[in-house]
Amino acid sequence: MNANVSTPSQALMDWQEATARLESRVSRQPGLMHTPMRVALQATGWKRDAVSEVPGATENPLRDPAWGDWWLERQYVAAGKLSIQDIAQSSLQRLEQVGRDTAACVEVWHDQTLQAAVRCDERIAAGKPLGLLEGMPLAHKDLVLNRGRPYACGMAGPAGTADVDAAVLQGLQAAGALNMGRLHMTEIAFDPAGVNEMAGHCRNPWSSAHIPGGSSSGSGAAVAAGAVVGAIGSDTGGSIRIPSILCGVTGIKPTFGLVSRAGAMTLSHTNDHLGPMTRSARDCALMLQALAGFDPADEGSIPAPTESADYLSGLGKPVKGLRIGVAESYFTRNLHADVQAMLKRSLEQFEQMGVEIRPVPDFPYDDLNALAIMIIRAEATAVHGEMARDPAGILGQFTRSRLQEGNNIPASLYLQALALRGPLLMQFVQEVMAEVDVLLAPVFAHPTPRIEEFDALTERAQYLRGELTRLTRPINFLGLPSMALPGGFVTGDDGLRMPNGFQLIGKPYSEPLLLQMGNAFQTLPTWTKADLPMPSALPWR
Repeated sequence: MNANVSTPSQALMDWQEATARLESRVSRQPGLMHTPMRVALQATGWKRDAVSEVPGATENPLRDPAWGDWWLERQYVAAGKLSIQDIAQSSLQRLEQVGRDTAACVEVWHDQTLQAAVRCDERIAAGKPLGLLEGMPLAHKDLVLNRGRPYACGMAGPAGTADVDAAVLQGLQAAGALNMGRLHMTEIAFDPAGVNEMAGHCRNPWSSAHIPGGSSSGSGAAVAAGAVVGAIGSDTGGSIRIPSILCGVTGIKPTFGLVSRAGAMTLSHTNDHLGPMTRSARDCALMLQALAGFDPADEGSIPAPTESADYLSGLGKPVKGLRIGVAESYFTRNLHADVQAMLKRSLEQFEQMGVEIRPVPDFPYDDLNALAIMIIRAEATAVHGEMARDPAGILGQFTRSRLQEGNNIPASLYLQALALRGPLLMQFVQEVMAEVDVLLAPVFAHPTPRIEEFDALTERAQYLRGELTRLTRPINFLGLPSMALPGGFVTGDDGLRMPNGFQLIGKPYSEPLLLQMGNAFQTLPTWTKADLPMPSALPWR
């Protein structure tokens, strides 16, 4: 039985059985601890020399994708053809409009943005070097704290006023980026659909009747609608990748511990990741270059190997000779015909670039998913459980029910599940990824659901929520990096074509390789307006 739709007692039994099955895969001496997660990440980390260096291959020109992204626009800024103030004014107007049409934006910061834009133009006029993200218009999920500004973390009323800037915000601002406002999210980041019973729903910019995906709903919708060119999202079970593919943008969930979460709301401290959502893989690379780094203020932060810290130099390099692994069984279960066709077409496009496609061994993904659900429930309840007991009812029914599920999880079971993460990660890399560089898998197996399907806690709504995270959550449990890429359109039962896509999953610290492959895919001549989502020109409905 799927743990998402089980009764509390049945769910606990499912978690216990899944833990026992995974324990049987892991050998250890009695009384000795398993390999810690941070040790397993370092031990299985990607090595730069794993990138294919094909004899006689020459570097591909870094072609522009079929729409404008910040990588292209910053060239005009550098050449003096665009002012940051003009960019900021245009983005602010668009952000207000998108906020009205989709509810993607909670608050727009006009004065702060324009003052920062003036400073950018002054630096440029003075001949100072252009910052990595100089003038890049961004807005962020409403769990990223901004000093002196309110935050709500998806709740109907403000949760407080921030007295610090989140570490990610500090990194982006140091690189010259503009921070233009707060974006919609589901309550305490606990719903993958992007709906919000108490604060109001965010709507997919491709169709107002459909979900944008969550919990980084506003980040996906605002970037897709062209209001900003990038946003920070968070991903505990898929919340960067789901809205990325449902809105038609690119997002990357980094290796666990690579990007600091200090100054951002916690949902599940062993599964939370922060990462960029943008129009293109190369824009993700720009943002990640400013975000990645060890931070002692985040207890989950892990120093990355030095060789993995360059996210830009691989862009434009050939991908010929690289190997993509394709998993069957779990990742092909219940696939809609259009999703299946999109995946097939995407693999064929990689093959055209000389990438080798290989099958990979199976792994107990159902059990990984079950343990991740249990850990997230326990940790979320520890942090936010008091709100679920508040008689004033400040949380919606769905969020309250999820938090209540964490109350009866035994500490021994929780700790046992945590201890399995390190050894299972090592097994996964050694067994599943031994002969491949990355895996290609779907993110969501179905057409985009309609918002009305989540209006009540029905069995159908519970099933859809489980399906939204089924293909992404096991990757959080393993702490692996994963990049979501738009791959095409899927037609639902209502006849409407909506964006969908796939994820590239890598070994720990293989973000440079994922970005290289994502950029190669997005600069293919076949990546055209005719068959793939174009984030800068959406059909508003």
